[in-house]
Amino acid sequence: LGFDTFVIMRHGLSDPSAVAAGGCGEGGPNLGCYFCNDVVAPMDSTRNRTLDQQCTATRPGLSAMASAMAVELAVTLLHHPLGCLAPPDQPGPPLGQDAEAAGLGKLPHQIRGFISNFSSIIVTGHPFNHCTACSPPIVSGYKSGGFDFLLRSFNEPDFLESTSGLKQMLAAAEDMVDDWEEDGDWDDDA
Repeated sequence: LGFDTFVIMRHGLSDPSAVAAGGCGEGGPNLGCYFCNDVVAPMDSTRNRTLDQQCTATRPGLSAMASAMAVELAVTLLHHPLGCLAPPDQPGPPLGQDAEAAGLGKLPHQIRGFISNFSSIIVTGHPFNHCTACSPPIVSGYKSGGFDFLLRSFNEPDFLESTSGLKQMLAAAEDMVDDWEEDGDWDDDA
């Protein structure tokens, strides 16, 4: 929840054998997690921010709207014939006669709502290979390291960025910008 916006999302399935065990996990039919859209590591979201930037103040009806839509998304997912393996539906006209085949209706990956203009959009977010939450190096690091991996994540500020490769990717991008600025013929008088 933000001050006047919300995001509702579902996660896909990374291990098809988990369906037999009744579980759902990250990844899925090419679905990213919440953090796949951030090109930063998780950090303290309350320090040096205004009240509305801390996600602590919202408009009065926002949480009720977001929670109601989240429940509907969860119920639609539970009733879909493919369950967690269901591909994300895209924006467009209502399903019409195909609605019966899809269960209770469209099953998007994300719903982003904007109360300031009373609208919402359907978005599909793809996995980011340097995600600090669900990228392969992070998942395998957690599987092999368990609680020790978590402790390092909590205690070492750059650990997730380094492990996921995000730190290296950002450094390479910064180097590209520096190279571009050095190669450019800039005319300050223009």
